[in-house]
Amino acid sequence: MTLRIGCAQYTAINGDVTANLATISRLAEQAAKDKVTLLVLPELGVTGYGQPDIVAAAAEPIPGPISQQLSTIAREHRMAIAGCIAEKDEQTGLKHNTMLLLDENGVEILRYRKVHLWDKEKSWATPGTGFPVAKLQDTQVGMIICYDSRFPESVRSLAKNGAQLALSCAAWFGPDEEWELALRSRAMDNGIFVAGSVLLGPHFRGIALIADPHGKILAQGKPGEDTVVSDDIDLDVIKDFHSRVPLLEHLMPKSYDA
Repeated sequence: MTLRIGCAQYTAINGDVTANLATISRLAEQAAKDKVTLLVLPELGVTGYGQPDIVAAAAEPIPGPISQQLSTIAREHRMAIAGCIAEKDEQTGLKHNTMLLLDENGVEILRYRKVHLWDKEKSWATPGTGFPVAKLQDTQVGMIICYDSRFPESVRSLAKNGAQLALSCAAWFGPDEEWELALRSRAMDNGIFVAGSVLLGPHFRGIALIADPHGKILAQGKPGEDTVVSDDIDLDVIKDFHSRVPLLEHLMPKSYDA
């Protein structure tokens, strides 16, 4: 069984939701021509990753105008979309750096709030409290955001919850090599696929990439190019990996705690 993943990389205009959604729509159309069934967007790819006051001002409830427009794009192309927005919880009033997974009908099936906040994010966002997993078609999917990828526990939590695929979105400040190493390592650490999308621009580093359970790069972008990179993931590769290296069965948590 396979799932064709596309990871976007593009330059977002801070605060210009209309322009950024137009870019996303264009890249979704490109991905659809490549028969992508799941498109991953960068961190805060609709509003841009600007100054904290700009991002905080753009925070909105889910569902809300931005998530509904992403749902429309998903339905239009019959494509699942993982997108990251600034969320304002109507019940608590708290704001979160949130990644949404919408199915091909534009229906939300998973919501993840960034756990490890980076630097000035702490001035506007409240961290999430866990790493949930949901089923998309035949694949168990979880999500992380940018700085999360530096913590092995993040993807290990997803894998222990049954994830076969971890989606990561980022506005990565560098170095480039550490982004690639983090995603490839998290894939090999757990024997799952990891797919990452990034913002481009003068302040950001890294390229979109997809890594298999061995940490091998299946697809990657080129620096500075607005595009979608894609490849198929085959769940049988995970089965073969774990039959040879049953990582999760061999964990020794008591020893680690000691």
